[in-house]
Amino acid sequence: MLVSKKSIFKISFLITFVILLSGGQLFAQFPGEARLQLGGERMAVLDQYGLNFGVEYFFADRFSLAPNFTISFPRQGRFTNFNADLRYYFTEGTFQFYGLAGYSNIWINAQSDGAGTRVSRPGGNAGLGGMVKVTSKFGVNAEYKLQSQNFRQHVFRIALVYLL
Repeated sequence: MLVSKKSIFKISFLITFVILLSGGQLFAQFPGEARLQLGGERMAVLDQYGLNFGVEYFFADRFSLAPNFTISFPRQGRFTNFNADLRYYFTEGTFQFYGLAGYSNIWINAQSDGAGTRVSRPGGNAGLGGMVKVTSKFGVNAEYKLQSQNFRQHVFRIALVYLL
């Protein structure tokens, strides 16, 4: 039996919600800390889902750089998105909430075989997110951002985080 992309996103969201309710221990962000993330992404305006992976590096107390890349699965064509976000964490501990601002570039090719014209749309990001540390090495990240490209894309992301 095949599982739809929407079902996978709903299941991922439910698992993340359960993990968020489970709590964790207290931790803080320190300069030099790094994190890896892998998760799912939902682009509301384009009505498509994607796989997102990225890194996060704390260069100062409560400040981090978080570049990430998304490969989306549109009904037709190819769609990728690169983001380089600056995050500021408002809280420390088990529940870490942050604001973000950054750069985004979306590449769209309407042809599935890659033979079509590739369109690049640079823009900016602004949003909010939160990370819950479940153990000393793992956490769950949820994020909402608005991308300023022509179609004002609303992006929702849920990811598993590995703390290095």
